[in-house]
Amino acid sequence: MQHQPLDDLELEELENFLDSDAVHEDCQNFVMAHGFLTALAISPEAPAPSQWLPVVFEETPQFTSEKEQKHIENLLIRLFADLQKELESEDDFLVPCDIEVSQNPEELSELEEWASGFMEGVFFTERYWFESEKEEEVAECLLPFMVASGLFEDEEVQQIRESEKLTQSCIDQIPQLVTDLFLILRTEPEKKAFKPKPQSKGKGNGKGAKKR
Repeated sequence: MQHQPLDDLELEELENFLDSDAVHEDCQNFVMAHGFLTALAISPEAPAPSQWLPVVFEETPQFTSEKEQKHIENLLIRLFADLQKELESEDDFLVPCDIEVSQNPEELSELEEWASGFMEGVFFTERYWFESEKEEEVAECLLPFMVASGLFEDEEVQQIRESEKLTQSCIDQIPQLVTDLFLILRTEPEKKAFKPKPQSKGKGNGKGAKKR
């Protein structure tokens, strides 16, 4: 069955539902869910909808019927598929909000909400992000998302957040880094041709070369 992208009316319907009284107060709103699903779409092995839908909702919403439940869940599943298609294309990734953080500590900008959802998605699929030889490269790319989310107290993150100019320069990289992270995690490392190691001229100690 051919994938059918969400149209503007369906996106608006999903956004309105996630902001409605039918959901738990800790339910992800649309931009948070978008960030969360973006991270899952980047992960080499995404969990099944039955695993991530409860994370989006926090608690099962007060659906009016089983039909509505299937419809809303299907909208989220199709949004996830849309994000996968977007990442696999050669188009620039579009973050669904302005690339800015709030100057009011009492309010979160939409980017901060999106980035917090993204980081939740990273930690939800953590082993695919960090348990490889690409861990250092991935961690470096994630810094702007950590800065944008406002969730981290790391010294480096706090130093950047203290400077409006540094913060903006850092978070401006996010759209490109979404694509970069997708390529890093989805690209197999180059396999180098095996070459026998030259024998040491000195007296051998019987131990193999130390792995890096």
